[in-house]
Formats: sequence, structure tokens, C-alpha cells
Amino acid sequence: MANVAAQALFGTAGEWDLPRGITPKRELLYLAVGIPDSASLPKAELAAAAARVLAKPGDVALRYGFGAGPTGIREWLAARRNSIEGCTIDADWFQLTNGSSGAIDLIVRSLIEPGDVIVAEQPTYMGSLHNFRGVRADVRFVPMDRDGMDMDALSGLLSELAAAGKRVKLIYTISAYHNPTGVTLSLARRQRLLELASEHDALVLDDEAYRDLWYDAPPPRAISALSDGYGVVTTGTLSKSVATGLRVGWIHARPELLALFSRMRFAMGANQFGLRTVGEFLEAGCFEPHLARMRDTYRHKRDLLHGELQRQVSDYFEWDLPAGGFYFWAKLKQGMQVQPLWRTAVEEGIAINPGSGFMPAGATAEPRIRIAFAWTPEHQFAAAAERLRLACERVLAGDAA
Repeated sequence: MANVAAQALFGTAGEWDLPRGITPKRELLYLAVGIPDSASLPKAELAAAAARVLAKPGDVALRYGFGAGPTGIREWLAARRNSIEGCTIDADWFQLTNGSSGAIDLIVRSLIEPGDVIVAEQPTYMGSLHNFRGVRADVRFVPMDRDGMDMDALSGLLSELAAAGKRVKLIYTISAYHNPTGVTLSLARRQRLLELASEHDALVLDDEAYRDLWYDAPPPRAISALSDGYGVVTTGTLSKSVATGLRVGWIHARPELLALFSRMRFAMGANQFGLRTVGEFLEAGCFEPHLARMRDTYRHKRDLLHGELQRQVSDYFEWDLPAGGFYFWAKLKQGMQVQPLWRTAVEEGIAINPGSGFMPAGATAEPRIRIAFAWTPEHQFAAAAERLRLACERVLAGDAA
């Protein structure tokens, strides 16, 4: 057998896949895509920013770039963090990466050896789970409730692992508007998480991909701000708030920890033209007005889809209204199971995410699906909910695909 990368060996079907052997009856509608609203992308602002970059003397934007990334973006990130979180940090607390997935990949490759323990929430974002498995980590899971990761369960797991002579290297959390659950870790649990991590000499990895996308009230203070950065490494991105194709993310940590990640990184630099275009966009003051528009757009779309789901499928699911992020995390009712519903929904022309894609292999958990609302055009919501209803009716009638 040919050698195969560990990442390929550990890959499983999940968030981005459709069920094999199923042919949709009609053109698919998608409630399975966690990307920004296409009609709201800031194309004009980015085009103007790109033009300004190309008009500058010299060719720095078209050459290799090295180090932590353009200083201007990192200074902007630090100033914004200081304003929102009450910190006193500077550009040296940030390293730019190829999206937050690139940030997480760099962190785990820097810190994790095969067999090292990472603790994550159950469920969790599948992309990060693939990164963890790709470095052959021993991934353990902690349940969640409406306030986020269960700290009593985490404490018990950490003690159990310590008694077995296993040290936890990382505790991974999506602390604000979790993917897929939409849950936000409460302030009390953030503080308890820091206590437990310190007691067990573990590093907290906080994935803040959705932190800016709140619709009712902002989330509690960031975990890194609560600890002055000690014991915490944070990842962030512009993929969800601006555009996925920019591939601009970052690691935020104390400078002495960032130095470790810099030593592990070997590349001819990130996309300099893209980074400098984003830098112009940020420095021109385009981000905050755009973000305010996005919050309004997503709040409206969330409420509109929530209404359609209540009208058409409330007999088949129960869910909480997410306070931020892109997703409903819906629990199946009437004894329905995820796989038959997923296959039947696709056959009816509606793509959803099976909850099993966010779970460890073999996990026993409530049957759930993830329903995404950010990207789908709102005029499709009624038809999408109707197709989901038809799929539920078929499953309950014994006519599943």
C-alpha cells in the first residue's frame, strides 16, 4: 500500500459532503453552507483597496513576505482588541495565517506529538477535529449544555487523565457562537476553564471565528483578556465577517508563545497582495460599518428562517434561537434518526448537515442536524423548510431514501 498522509487516513465524511448514492429530485437548496451572505460581500471596498495597493510605488505587495505579517494589520488587530476587551497589547501579540484553519494547524503542529491529549467540546467543528487527528493526537471530549463546555465534566476528565499519567496539552473551545451548537461559554465557565487549565498545566485554545457575529448582545469578555494572555492562545479570522476567499486569519498570544509558532513555520510567506489589500480595507475604516451591516443582515435572516422552521417543521425538531453565528442546532423528535433524514432531505432537494459529522466516531448523542442560514438567499427559506418537512414526513411514514 502506498504511503498516505495521516490527514487523509483520519478524514471522515461530514460537514461538506453529500450522501453517496442519492440523486436529488430537484435542484438542491443549501442549508449546509457556513459562509457569508454572497449579496453582502464588500466587493467595491475591496476593489478600491486593491487598486490603492497596486498604485503604491514599488512591488512589495507582489513579492514574498516573511515574518508575522504586515505590521499595519497586526497593529489594527491590537488596537481593536484593546478597545473592545480593555487590553494593553501591541502588534507583537499577533501572527497572521492562512485563515483560522491555518492558525489551528500551525498551533497543533507546533505543540502536539502523536499520542498527546487534546480535550474538545462534544460536538465540535469538524475541520479542527481533522487537524487534531492529522497529528495523531489522542482527542477526548467533554459534553456541552446551554452555557457551553460542562466544567464539572472537564474537571473529572482532567483528574482521570492525570491519575492515568496522561497530561492534557490543549483544551480546545469555540467560546462564542459555537459551531455547530450556537452556544456561548458563560463568563463563570470561562473563569473556571482558566482555573482548571492552570491546575493541570494545559493550554487553552480558543477559536474565535464567530465572536464578532453577535445579534442581540456581545459575548462575555474574551478568555485571553481574562488571563492577560497567560495560558491561552486564540485564533481569529475575517472569513466569517468579511469573505472566506481572503484567507486572512491570525494567532493571538503572548509574544513569547508566538515565537514558538514562528519557528515552526516554514513558507515563503502568506499572500502578500491579499494581506495588503485587507490592510487597506481595514485602515480605511471599512470594517466596522461592514460588520454592522452583516449583523443586521444575519439577524434578519436568522429570524426569517426561524419563523419558517416554526411554521413548517416544529413538530419534527426543537432548537434554540442562536444569539450569534450562522447555525441552528436542531434536535430530531418523534424518534427520527439522522442518517435516514439526511439522505431523504437531499433526495427532496435540501442539503443539511448531519450532527454526526461534528461528533467523534462511535459517539452516542442526541440525533441532531445543523441548519445554516447565512449564505442561503432568504427567498429560498420557505421552499427549503417545505422540503425539510417533506423529508420528515417520508421518514416517519417509512419511506426514507
